[in-house]
Amino acid sequence: MERKQNEQPESESKPFPNIIASALRFLYDQIEMNKSIKSMIKIPKLLQSLSALVTFRLGTHIDLDVDNQRLKVRSRSRDCLSQIQHYGDEQIQTEIVNQEYGRVMSIVISTAGGKGEEQDYEIENGLLRISEFLTKLHNGRNQYWYPQLQPLPLLARRTEEQIEVEGSNEEIEAQMINKREGYYFIMNYADDAKAATLNHFIHSN
Repeated sequence: MERKQNEQPESESKPFPNIIASALRFLYDQIEMNKSIKSMIKIPKLLQSLSALVTFRLGTHIDLDVDNQRLKVRSRSRDCLSQIQHYGDEQIQTEIVNQEYGRVMSIVISTAGGKGEEQDYEIENGLLRISEFLTKLHNGRNQYWYPQLQPLPLLARRTEEQIEVEGSNEEIEAQMINKREGYYFIMNYADDAKAATLNHFIHSN
């Protein structure tokens, strides 16, 4: 009887990741449809919560079904952060960097040390997002469907420092020689991410 009582909370917790994932999907759709980022980031601790969910139950395993649910939570939290970054102005870029966007986006590519997620699609997305974010911070953004941004070199430098502290520079180099088969473009995105990171030294000289 005691054993059953101890096991019950774990079985009751299984639907919980799906509830979080559904809420994150709703948030993502709201951002995509309304692009009302300024009002959304006024929600107390929204960015902080999304950043925390990037590592939701990372490294813990129950069974394949629950692991996949947790992966969905982590993936969708990254999707939401990426959407906020895409539609955000300079103030929002600053808020995102304050929440260590560079670190949370680089966690997914940390496969060599076994602490990240080894799904190719997630690695590909992580590298792409790092590359795009750093490129826009260095060069600015002038696309009519997104808010215009001037170059933000200080934010770029802080993001690169976050990536370096996470140890992801070495991970990016490891992905540059990734030999996995399939339709993923991991090597190309790793090259782009490395080039964007190296821009730090170019702009410093």
